[in-house]
Amino acid sequence: MGIKFALFSLRFKYIRDSEAKVMDMKKQNENITGNRHNRRLNGYVFGIILVVANLFMVFPIMAQNDIKTIVIDPGHGGSDGGARGKYTRESVVALQISLKLREELAKEMPELKVLLTRDKDVLPGGLSDVNGALRWRANFANENNADLFISIHLNATPGNQRYENVKTGTKEQTYYAYSGKGKSRKKVKKTRTVAIYEKHRLPPSVFGTQTYVLASDYYKGKVAAASKASAKMEDYEQGDEEGVEMPEMDPVEARIRAKQYAKYFFQKSLTLATYCEEEFAKIGRRSMGVWQRDWAAAAGIHVLTATQMPSILIESGFVDHWEEEDYLKSDEGSEAMAKSIVEAIKRYRNGLINPENLTTQKTQANVTE
Repeated sequence: MGIKFALFSLRFKYIRDSEAKVMDMKKQNENITGNRHNRRLNGYVFGIILVVANLFMVFPIMAQNDIKTIVIDPGHGGSDGGARGKYTRESVVALQISLKLREELAKEMPELKVLLTRDKDVLPGGLSDVNGALRWRANFANENNADLFISIHLNATPGNQRYENVKTGTKEQTYYAYSGKGKSRKKVKKTRTVAIYEKHRLPPSVFGTQTYVLASDYYKGKVAAASKASAKMEDYEQGDEEGVEMPEMDPVEARIRAKQYAKYFFQKSLTLATYCEEEFAKIGRRSMGVWQRDWAAAAGIHVLTATQMPSILIESGFVDHWEEEDYLKSDEGSEAMAKSIVEAIKRYRNGLINPENLTTQKTQANVTE
């Protein structure tokens, strides 16, 4: 972070002088003409110059050369059990994998600070409200200045909960019929053989891993979070540069900077997500790829939207698929998943330290409907 702030201080004079010139031009024009059209034109010019200025402001931020803090978020918890399998719940297995992930990170990269949003089967923050817990998770990552946010979940689908009627035997059934006509009509007792059917659940057929990132064009929430991160950076710089007058944050500037932050977050998130899916495939898991999560009503979307750092949400498998449930609940399975995520983080970190080794991902992924 010290390098980042040093780079910021080197560009203060350039930014301050540029904005001062623009403001002088704007004031002179307003004093001379008082014309609304000219004021609007100057606003456009001011915005364009701010775009150029912000390129100098944001690029040093993006020159992150390592990670120091990772927040791991086991999804759900406590009363919010999440998806259900035959004998366990999503919240329990997600916590098991997350604890293994923390353990593996401590072995492989002990210099990193690794934090969990919860380490028991409860909602984080001592809360009982699910929505409040979602906000708490994001705030926890932001307040701890995390460099990565990794949320661990398990999937479920109606496709794994199909049933059919299966013939299991026969039985004799008594029924009555009428014979004759008029006064001679009478009810006659009869029997017949009928099939016995039972409702059986079909073997689940949907399985595999998925990793989600926030959709590349779904910036509304992330821009707001990035604006807060940008403001925090300004506060730090203003206190760090004693005697230096900081330029006032213009709404146009804030939005430009926030969008640049959001795009940066997306690329970094996509890279890490892709590495995770590649590592899962290496251990024999069926990878369903990287998906963009872009529906506002989906549970868990807030943690991707409101976090002020690259963020991913891993669906470790389908808890309603019997074999995957057994695998992920086992020590062997949860440990293998944790080690795969660690390998993905190593590759991501290596790309930050040695940019020439970073695999740039195309800014696209599967889009949920």
